[in-house]
Amino acid sequence: MKNSLFLVVLLMVTSCASQYKIVNETSILASYESWVAGVRGGGSGINFHVVLKTALGEEIELKKVIFKGYEVPFQKQDNLHFMAMIKTPSNQQKLEGDDYQVYTSPKSTVELSVNEAILVFSKNGKEYQQKISNVTEKPALEYPSSKPKF
Repeated sequence: MKNSLFLVVLLMVTSCASQYKIVNETSILASYESWVAGVRGGGSGINFHVVLKTALGEEIELKKVIFKGYEVPFQKQDNLHFMAMIKTPSNQQKLEGDDYQVYTSPKSTVELSVNEAILVFSKNGKEYQQKISNVTEKPALEYPSSKPKF
């Protein structure tokens, strides 16, 4: 009986710990936009944006995002806005004679749905992962190849 009770308590504690969330998902607005340079070889990528409704505590840091097979660190714009720039393999300039040199962001083995991402936080030196499923797509940025001539 004691062993069964201990097992039930242990399962409850571990399941609660695995559900720990740094930030409530409704407090996070996440979006992304794809982009392609207007010149051949200019590159392409995805800009991933996170807007928080309230600032993170001093002991919490938003470290990186795992999205569409890539794992990229965030750049903090201010206490509420963060951006990660993912570089994709399309439209890249290759050096002459080197068909295999393409620079992309680091890959991740985590598989997610189209509108899902994993945010990696650091709290007091320990990393926490939090999956979000409300990532919205903004229209793609298509940069012009040259200035319009009037």
